[in-house]
Amino acid sequence: MSDSRIAATDAKEGQDGTAPQPARSAPAAPNAPSAGPVASSANLKLTDIINPHALQEIQDGFAALTRLRTSIVDAQGNPITEPTELEQRTLSDVTLDWLIDGDEQVPEGRVSLSAPIVVEGHQIGSIRIESHQPTGVPISPLQVAQFRQKMAHLPLSEQQIEQIVEAAHQCWGFNRAAGVQFLDVLANNLARLCYQEFQLRQRVEELSALYRLSTVLAAHRDVQQILDTAARSAAEVLGVRRSAIRLLSEDGDEMVVHAGHNLSRAYLSRGPLTLSESELFNAAIRGQVVYVPDMTTDPRVRYREAARREGLVSALFAGMIYQDQPIGVIQLFTEQRRAFSPFEINLVRAIAQMLAAAIENARLEAKRRENEDVQRQLQIASQVQQRMLPSSPPRIDPFDIAARYVPCFELGGDFYDFLRLEDHLGVAVGDVVGKGIAASLLMAMVRASLGAYAQDVYDLDEVIRRVNVALTRDTLDREFATLWYGVLDPRHPRLTYCNAGHEPALLLRGGRVEQLGRGGMVVGVDLHQRYERTVIDLQPGDVLLAFTDGLCDAANFDGERFGRRRILEALRAAADKSAADILNHVLWELRRYIGLNRAADDTTLVVIKVREGADPRPDPDVET
Repeated sequence: MSDSRIAATDAKEGQDGTAPQPARSAPAAPNAPSAGPVASSANLKLTDIINPHALQEIQDGFAALTRLRTSIVDAQGNPITEPTELEQRTLSDVTLDWLIDGDEQVPEGRVSLSAPIVVEGHQIGSIRIESHQPTGVPISPLQVAQFRQKMAHLPLSEQQIEQIVEAAHQCWGFNRAAGVQFLDVLANNLARLCYQEFQLRQRVEELSALYRLSTVLAAHRDVQQILDTAARSAAEVLGVRRSAIRLLSEDGDEMVVHAGHNLSRAYLSRGPLTLSESELFNAAIRGQVVYVPDMTTDPRVRYREAARREGLVSALFAGMIYQDQPIGVIQLFTEQRRAFSPFEINLVRAIAQMLAAAIENARLEAKRRENEDVQRQLQIASQVQQRMLPSSPPRIDPFDIAARYVPCFELGGDFYDFLRLEDHLGVAVGDVVGKGIAASLLMAMVRASLGAYAQDVYDLDEVIRRVNVALTRDTLDREFATLWYGVLDPRHPRLTYCNAGHEPALLLRGGRVEQLGRGGMVVGVDLHQRYERTVIDLQPGDVLLAFTDGLCDAANFDGERFGRRRILEALRAAADKSAADILNHVLWELRRYIGLNRAADDTTLVVIKVREGADPRPDPDVET
């Protein structure tokens, strides 16, 4: 028996007798990357396209049909299939031929055999073979006579001719049985290929539908517009007429209608739907796609009568879930009973996931725009707050003055101010509890109160008392402020101050430091609080530093505070410099200490240095 091997090759022999040349591959797509391990056809295997079982069936059927020893090998010549047992197949064919003999008679004496091609339970075609030979007569007498006549020219005896004719009868029978089996193999493999094409078309259709939907959703940024568009588009994609989208309420229990397509207002507002009472919605938000064959009879449907009035029959419920968090449910309704295919169910699930992402992105975009608006307002408020601070320190002999406000955020509760009091100068440093907008508004209130009362009253204790009364009456219990307020008399020179719960100011004189902390408690808490003032005569070379707690509370990466000790060291190190240089040196030491660590609070400093031998007359151009 001859040995035949089936193989496929892309090589073609040159017409001029030259060696075979490799076949050209298909042109690459524009800008396509070079073929890697996945993309390269060199790594493609026959078994990647047709499974080994199907290859074995094709080999066995072909071998039985042709009576040739057959094998299927890979690109390297290694067998993919097992050798076909021809003797066993011959016995099987004889049995099958006997079983099918005489079956399925058709007109005009033709024998007809048919193998259906079935995909997803539906017959899409068939392969049919017909024989002109009546069943039971493999070869007609005329054919036998013609066969004998041709063999008569051969040097064969009559007995040998009879043996050959008998063998012809047997081979024809065997071939017919093998042909029947091979017919089934071909039909089954065609069905497999058609099913793969069917799945491919479904995937293409699904991707096309999702692409169209994503394009429509991407055109909108408003959440409600996305919901309205999605309700309409999802119905169109699935070929249904009506749909609705429900979102979870803030408490995470009620399913609230936010969009409906071709549904009446009466149906959409028929009543509340809570997760605790709805099996359908509970299953949907857990990730299932729930099918309801008939909305009017299904016991899981709460408002069955409303569904009957609306004309709803079948429905699909798909949960919209984003990063494992349920957002809501999309509902699709039909007006006639309809069974949805697995493809449609998968498509609904994909639409729900896409819609969940679109909703969350729209919400984030809305928050971003809202934050931008708030940020813009904060910037405007910060500019207003900055304008409330003195544009530059006043010039009044014999005092050298410098001040700086370093905010932690856009808005803060720190402030400093200089008040023109005839031939005196008021100096205030304050800190309001909290941060942000509330602190900035409270700071403006304290500053305005201090400016109003300081103009008419020279007794500092009375000024602070009135500020305390005003703040206590107009604020909540948790809203208060600390305040250090002093008045400079340039003629003597002299300082009168009162401290309302603020960080004590530091007076450096001859290397020694005095803390100026006498006064009373914070303002804005106790309506009946009394305060006291203190008077200090100043000397040339004295350095006064008033500051907020942001200076001493600033910490490095290890959480260690800058502290009062380091403030004193920085103050002493620069005591012989100007007020501006002293202030810059303290801030430099602070920055050097905390490094890149961000300050947690606003920092405000006012430095006043008494000049040596300066003219004691006040400057008429004092800036307030």
